[in-house]
Amino acid sequence: MFAIVLAGGMGKRMKSALPKVLHKVCGKPMILHILGQLFSLKEIEKTIVVIGYKRDLVKKALPKWAKTAVQKKMLGTGDAVKSAAYHFKNYDGDILVLCGDTPLIRAATLKSIVGIHKKELSKVTIVTAKVTDPANYGRIIRNKKGEAVGIVEEKSATAQQKKIKEINTGIYCFDSKMLYFALGKIKKNKIKGEYYLTDAIQILKKKGCRIGTVSVKDAREVMGVDDPSRLKSCQEYLKKQVLGTRRK
Repeated sequence: MFAIVLAGGMGKRMKSALPKVLHKVCGKPMILHILGQLFSLKEIEKTIVVIGYKRDLVKKALPKWAKTAVQKKMLGTGDAVKSAAYHFKNYDGDILVLCGDTPLIRAATLKSIVGIHKKELSKVTIVTAKVTDPANYGRIIRNKKGEAVGIVEEKSATAQQKKIKEINTGIYCFDSKMLYFALGKIKKNKIKGEYYLTDAIQILKKKGCRIGTVSVKDAREVMGVDDPSRLKSCQEYLKKQVLGTRRK
C-alpha cells in the first residue's frame, strides 16, 4: 500500500506565514506526527507528501524516506492528488490518502481502516466521523439503503445537507487504478474554481464501484488543525494522552 499525505496548503486561518503543516504540536511539526504513525505501519510501502506553499521549507522538514510531489498551483485536493499521480500511475494496489493537518491520527486507527478496506473489497473507503458541529466539513450523502453515494462540501451544500452530522475526515483508501481513473474525470468546481477529491466518490459510484465507509470512534483523532484555536486544543489533547500513557 502507498500513502499520500496532502501538505501543500498555506493555511490562511492560521494567520501565519508558516506553512500549516509545520506548526508545532508538543514541540514537533504536525506533519511529522502523521509521518511517524505511517512509518510504523508495515503495510505502507511508500509515502508521498504533496507539497506546494513554501515547498522548500516543508521538504527540508521531512524525513529522507518520504517521497515528494509538487502541487504547483493551489487548485484543491483533487489537483493535489493528481500532482502525485506519476508515483502510482503504474502501481496496482491500494492507496491511503490523508491530510497533513491531522496530527492526532493513530497508527492503530489507520491499520484498522486499511484492514476493513481490504476485507470488504471496496474500491474506495471513506473515513467518516459523527460530530455535533459539522461546520466547514464535507457531509456524507447516503441513499435510502444507507449506502454512501457522495460527499458534498460545505460551500456547495444545501441548507438541508448542512444539517448532516456525519462528516468526511479527508482520509480515504482507494484502489490505485480506480483513483487514477477518477482523477481524470474530476471537473473544476464552479463555486471555488478547484478540483475536489470528494467528487471522485460520485464518479466511482456511477461506475458501479463498491464504496465503503469506516466511522472513527473519537472524532478528535481526525480533527483538522486549521486555526490557532484548534492547534491549542490539539496540543492539550496530545499532552493528556502522553501523561496518561506515562502514568500507566
